[in-house]
Amino acid sequence: MGNLFDELRYNIKNSVFINVILIIQFILFFWQSTMILSYFLDMPLDEISGNIQGNTAYYSLGYSFSNDEGKEAAVNESNDPDYISNQAKVYSELHANPDLHFMTFRDAAIPVEYETLRERFTDQELLDFFCNSEYPGQYNPTDTPPEMLTAPSYIEEVTTRYEAKVCMIDLPAMKHFDFQVEKGRLLEEADCNFSWEQKVVPVLAGSAYSSGFDIGDRLDADMYGTALQLEVVGILKEDTAILTDTIFSTTGEPWSLDYTIILPFFNITDPPRNEDQKFLAEANYGQAFQGGMITVDADTPRSEVNEIEKEMSQIFVKNGLYPVSTVISTYGLDIFRTESQETLEILLGASVLVGALTISGICMSIITKLNRNLKRYGTEIMNGQSVSMIMAAFLLEILLIIAAAMMFTVWKFMDLIQLNPVFLLVILALALFSVLIVSAIFIRKLLKVDIEEIIRSEE
Repeated sequence: MGNLFDELRYNIKNSVFINVILIIQFILFFWQSTMILSYFLDMPLDEISGNIQGNTAYYSLGYSFSNDEGKEAAVNESNDPDYISNQAKVYSELHANPDLHFMTFRDAAIPVEYETLRERFTDQELLDFFCNSEYPGQYNPTDTPPEMLTAPSYIEEVTTRYEAKVCMIDLPAMKHFDFQVEKGRLLEEADCNFSWEQKVVPVLAGSAYSSGFDIGDRLDADMYGTALQLEVVGILKEDTAILTDTIFSTTGEPWSLDYTIILPFFNITDPPRNEDQKFLAEANYGQAFQGGMITVDADTPRSEVNEIEKEMSQIFVKNGLYPVSTVISTYGLDIFRTESQETLEILLGASVLVGALTISGICMSIITKLNRNLKRYGTEIMNGQSVSMIMAAFLLEILLIIAAAMMFTVWKFMDLIQLNPVFLLVILALALFSVLIVSAIFIRKLLKVDIEEIIRSEE
């Protein structure tokens, strides 16, 4: 054992420079390989709780405002003259491919005219509409007089301080939640097409509105600065509700739509011509993306969801928008997901090439280290030193080098490892792979040591 450690100390003392180079090379190899693998392996960083409801799994999409980089990107996007047309292309592509399982549903800040509702509904009903009641009579007219709901509007109508519950939906979401009407009809494809000459928008009304509204009735609304009329084309059946990973009542129960007015998200058919129209278009598509989700069967593997997410992100990126994500991003995902497919292929090829060069560099450093010591090894073998002891000392030295590089890599990835231990397993696997490669090189070189040639050179 003493000879082993003496040999190890001698190796370390006489190979300081090469050992430092090897540590740096191994760090680069571990870091780069882990980054690439984190993009292509199923390595989510969070366990989503509550996203499975019944037989369906909902994966809500974080878009633009989920991190500082996304916020900055959102500002840059909105300054792009093609921003709205790019939004429209993305929205269209997401719905054109059913394999993406995309749908969207979101509450909207769209004030509606108060006076018409005041004429047709009781005080209690007004409070249920405007205070977002989760059940009839949640708010008491004695405690909350309906008059306090009114405030002047900037579109020269009387609107509300507390906005009525208004939501926007796309057709896949309406179909998924199996909406049914008591009167009238559901929203159709044609209802989702919107032009700037259009002044009337078809809507669905919750069942609580049936006491004051009939099919064809209209209600003035301020839709992001544009005055429109909402025309009731259908009244939903009582107890129509939804429940996803992010849409639920404060008590955790399905969210009732009985007190809700439901508009379609728009496919805007022509470009905006003024700032108000531009604001409406941006809000329409932006709200659709922020309310978007991947909706799949509950037993769908997470790896399949990740592939859908990547395909969606490619749609956003190729149209100049910031990508979406269903999870906290890995470093690799942060780097690669913001690139187009063509750029991704180039980066991946370059990464593989750099990885191959890094491995080659490690092999060359190992061979250089061996060549510097082969004569000494031959002499020690000739003097009766055990080959196994020489091999053990060299491999122990390499293990220490790999361990140092691995510890540094683990430290750099510690935040990700705490969220998903798979990252640690990946680094350990890379370290084991490195040990096997180095061992193979060393054994191959040592077995080729020519003792007779060493004796002749000594003479």
